[in-house]
Amino acid sequence: MNQIKAREGLADIAEQIARGLAKASLMDGRAFIRTSVLFPSGATVVAVVDVEGGGRYRVSDLGQGVDEADILGIAHAYGNQAADIAARSGIMFDDRAFVVTRLEQDQLVGAVMAVANAAARALERAMLRSESRRQEAAVARLVGRLQRLFHNGAVTAGAELRGASTHPWRVDVQVRRGDDQAVFDLVTPHPASVAFTTTKFHDIALLERPPARIAVVHHKAGMGDFLAVLSQAAQVVEDDAPDRALTRAAQFRRAA
Repeated sequence: MNQIKAREGLADIAEQIARGLAKASLMDGRAFIRTSVLFPSGATVVAVVDVEGGGRYRVSDLGQGVDEADILGIAHAYGNQAADIAARSGIMFDDRAFVVTRLEQDQLVGAVMAVANAAARALERAMLRSESRRQEAAVARLVGRLQRLFHNGAVTAGAELRGASTHPWRVDVQVRRGDDQAVFDLVTPHPASVAFTTTKFHDIALLERPPARIAVVHHKAGMGDFLAVLSQAAQVVEDDAPDRALTRAAQFRRAA
């Protein structure tokens, strides 16, 4: 008897959870479904169901993904990612919204979730792509600056260096000058960025003749307590620091 009651109680709980995962409202003849899918910003993805007639329905995100991308300044990247996801998934993207048409009633649940997931995934991919491009541009600027400072040295972007563990690490920039060398990594306040560079530089520091290790950040204050973590493995320099700060951090006897 207790087991039966427990099952009935669990069924009630499951029903409450299911109701909480999605909410529906009607407005101007449309059904707005607030799904359980979230954009990276934390906003809930809303799918809209329209009646097309003849027992068919249309589901769209009404351009919510584009609106989120506009706020982040990555609308172009979002459009590219959305078009790719649409082509792969069979969902239409009309330059503004993900859309599925001519749906029967029993297809609506799947279509709502497909549209919501497509919009969230497109924004996540656009954010990653945009961040990657910003990182590439920042590395290119750093390479150009170091080439100017150490023009008698060898400046290599994306160099590979083995640490004491023999694991091969990729650094953003390596500068060689005679028997001296220095490695530079651009670091953001993101935990993964800090952890990766810290682990890498700790391993490199254990080499018999380790290079100077420089972590380049946008603003030290913006790193919060990650600055102390990073400082254990590298000298930390802001990306707009004077030239002498970079040459001093590199520990070369003098700039070229």
